[in-house]
Amino acid sequence: RKALARLWRLVSIIRTSIQTQTTMTIPTRHRPIFDGLTTGEEKFKAAMAEYDELKETDADGLDFSNKTAMWIAFERDIETQREDALFKDVLAKYFTEPYGQRLSDSMSFGLAKSVFDPPDDEIGFGLEGHVMYTAARTKLINDQVDQWLGDNAPRKCQVLNLGAGADTRVYWMESLKKATAYWEVDTASVMNYKQKILDSLQEKGELPETFCERKVITMDFSKESIAELPSSHGYQSTFPSCWILEGLIMYLKREDQEQLLDNVSKLSEKDSFLVLNFFTNFPGGLSNEEIDERLGGQGWKKTESFMFGEEGFNFGRYPKG
Repeated sequence: RKALARLWRLVSIIRTSIQTQTTMTIPTRHRPIFDGLTTGEEKFKAAMAEYDELKETDADGLDFSNKTAMWIAFERDIETQREDALFKDVLAKYFTEPYGQRLSDSMSFGLAKSVFDPPDDEIGFGLEGHVMYTAARTKLINDQVDQWLGDNAPRKCQVLNLGAGADTRVYWMESLKKATAYWEVDTASVMNYKQKILDSLQEKGELPETFCERKVITMDFSKESIAELPSSHGYQSTFPSCWILEGLIMYLKREDQEQLLDNVSKLSEKDSFLVLNFFTNFPGGLSNEEIDERLGGQGWKKTESFMFGEEGFNFGRYPKG
């Protein structure tokens, strides 16, 4: 499987390539889960034991896919702390507990062997592949949303993040001041977790102002449909929309993927934009070709497609980039 980002829009405009950085630094960090372990077999067993615990739904209703919101927040915070940070997610550090580092550490071993640094490729990530990928993915999406908002200004337009997790771009991405609203859509368990932390920061006077209106919708994509957005949540179907699907669809069954993409198409006005990020060849889901055919048949035109590490999707976070 490879990490892929695809960009679609409802008009035939081809974007120019994003400029990438030329330096490459992969700082390694201590992972307590592997303390005292020397062999790959020992580390694999430790990682699997941790995964077996993490995949269980907790008392707050957070299942494995929900917990990954903290994983991404933890790795965004790692990037934010770098002197040469690609972005400054000033709130990520508040959304890392209790599962962020546990997931990042335990998943790093298996992902290194199977995706980011397989033995035959010698890419050079070590265990840091997903951390670097998270940084580059966040930067790529930021840049694409920035450009789309700039292209559409001063028209009214909106940004929707489906499967938003602990994402807080509305508080720190200044270009969102050009949007009428930033929609965060995720399960009730994730949004309840997130809102408690935001409320606590608000009470302490530590929560920044949003750059546009923040709208929150609780939704389980395997049971509910975004088709209800206009009637029940005030979604403006006459405004161009930027849809962010950042690592969402691989957690959905094939039929749910189909329904989601179909409904995104039905709700999209001309000049809308779709950022679709996923791991390729994920078992049981739509293939790359099927996604292309489905979206292309509904009026979308693919403008760019990036694999992690290619020019336009490395930003100095890929050893061979």
